[in-house]
Amino acid sequence: MPDPVTPDPVAPEPVSDDEFAARLDRLGPFDRPLRLAIAVSGGPDSMALSLLAARWVRQRGGQLLALTVDHGLRPDSTAEAAAVGAALARHDISHRILTWTDAPARASQEQARRARYDLLGQACREAGIRDLAVAHQREDQAETVLMRLAKGSGIDGLAGMAVWRPAPWGRLLRPLLDLPKARLVASCAGFGVIPVEDPSNRRSRYARARLRDARGVLAAEGLTDDRLFALARRAGLARDALQRIAAELGRHAVRLDPAGYAAIDLPALRQAEPEIARRLLGSVTACIGGGAEARFDALERLAEAVQDGALLGRTLGRCRLRTAGDRLLVFRERRALPEMVGPDPGASLLWDGRFRIETPADIVPEDRIAAWGDAAAGQGRPDDLPFDAAAVLPALWRNGHVLRRPSLADATGNGLFLRFEPLWPLLPNGFPVV
Repeated sequence: MPDPVTPDPVAPEPVSDDEFAARLDRLGPFDRPLRLAIAVSGGPDSMALSLLAARWVRQRGGQLLALTVDHGLRPDSTAEAAAVGAALARHDISHRILTWTDAPARASQEQARRARYDLLGQACREAGIRDLAVAHQREDQAETVLMRLAKGSGIDGLAGMAVWRPAPWGRLLRPLLDLPKARLVASCAGFGVIPVEDPSNRRSRYARARLRDARGVLAAEGLTDDRLFALARRAGLARDALQRIAAELGRHAVRLDPAGYAAIDLPALRQAEPEIARRLLGSVTACIGGGAEARFDALERLAEAVQDGALLGRTLGRCRLRTAGDRLLVFRERRALPEMVGPDPGASLLWDGRFRIETPADIVPEDRIAAWGDAAAGQGRPDDLPFDAAAVLPALWRNGHVLRRPSLADATGNGLFLRFEPLWPLLPNGFPVV
């Protein structure tokens, strides 16, 4: 079983409700009614986050859902997940256990991380929750910067983890990123909770654990957590400055259509500095791809292809790109589109990280919301709506037939009413939707 985490007898003060509220309020606006999910492992960081978030949510009349992933990689993992649920239940926090059913016999930490976020994202989509908070804290940020430094990362990598980022279900939030672990341990003690620590965090076969063991030697040479955190802050300032330049270009060169695709002015993109063009392409593809972020090297190759005019058949970040005159059109690919079976009547759902759907009152459990697909070729598609965009819009299906076509303008008609709500990796204001 995991080892108990004992608070330091001289630990700093617990995190106050006002401090926590200030951090989450800065990450708003949130959906109304307020609904928030928390990823909780049972360790001090995630338990403190759950307990603090529960009070914050209740004070605002919202709902909180705690999610624990059982990877099944250790014999005690199922019992540990149940113990987390029992601890949260004593504080009236709703809890779900998500099981990784197809885990390989010897999964790597990276495989486990991907599976964890896939399961968390699926649970958020099923619950109609847009915001998922995770408990990364100051020491985690320092470790992340150290690992990226070892891999030769550029400015974006050295900036570490962001306090929020877009995701296919909505947003991933990190409200504790500037807080030291000791204060979170103290917060657990203040709630009367004894957290546990996953012993795999200390296994030397994992790179993060090996770097953690070396931190004492590195700190003696001046590479302390504080300096790594300061490096992340300074790199973040440089990253943000570059992002602002790219976003300013985007406001003039990018047009988002309410049907969920983008048109980029090719001459303006080709005249931009390569770094700015890469960032702009990364933002647009993440937006149209529903939050999928492309790799740095793939974006570099795409930016080079833009300059060379070699864009035929290009795909990136769940997007398909093609030129039309002096415009670069970016459409969502038809792969990996979600399907919602039996959604609740009168619900407001986020689909594919792009569209807010208002479900009709007469929906039945057998109905499903899925891509319009090939049916868009012959079912009343507007003349000004490209088929590439129409095919990846959600429609309401019943018994294998389209019951309601997507409707982008009329919330009172017979269509499935949609609102394009793009996610913005560059700046919260994004690009104009016209």
